[in-house]
Amino acid sequence: MSIVPTADQRETRAGLLPVAILIASNLVPIAGILWWDWDAFVLLSLYWLETAVFGFWMILRILAFSQAGSTGAGRSLLSAVGLAGFFMVHAGIFMSAHMVFLWALFSGAWKAQLHDARDFIRLIVIGKGLWLPLLALFVARGAVFVNDVVNRFVFRRPQPQPTGTDAIVGGFYQRIMLMHVAIIGGGLVAMQIGSAAPLVVLVLLKTALDIHLERRRRR
Repeated sequence: MSIVPTADQRETRAGLLPVAILIASNLVPIAGILWWDWDAFVLLSLYWLETAVFGFWMILRILAFSQAGSTGAGRSLLSAVGLAGFFMVHAGIFMSAHMVFLWALFSGAWKAQLHDARDFIRLIVIGKGLWLPLLALFVARGAVFVNDVVNRFVFRRPQPQPTGTDAIVGGFYQRIMLMHVAIIGGGLVAMQIGSAAPLVVLVLLKTALDIHLERRRRR
């Protein structure tokens, strides 16, 4: 019996990596809710910042796979750079509007403490420990990106997920919209009940949705 893994086995193992990352990265928010006094605004701020992390690696994915479209034609590098720039502006507008929405609905007592971006970084990102799951997610998504690039361009293995820029951008926005509709709805329920339990349920639901979207993307 051969002990060398087949192509299907390698693909399955590669698909398990992002799922394991998603599960591990969501253990920190549960700890934050249970032991570090995270409220709905802190938790939703974490998920808001995660959008920037996913966006960063998506831009690099656009540039890296600009010549590797699903039809074989792909985009020119100049076209991919233009698309990446357009996405940065568009995503910045989206995130700004999203924060205004979160601030209006969930900021509560934080309104008296947060006056500018420096206060947000000092009290929320550092003070509440959001930098830890963000750093872990940044490194983990970077590892997935490097793995995909090496497989595609060094070992010449076909990628299980779409590599065309249209598919990458479309998949990103689909993920973000579905994710944040579920997160905001769960956050509103948690605020109404006034208990940590709905926030834990929200994290678990978000994790399940994360895994579902990641597996569907790779299929």
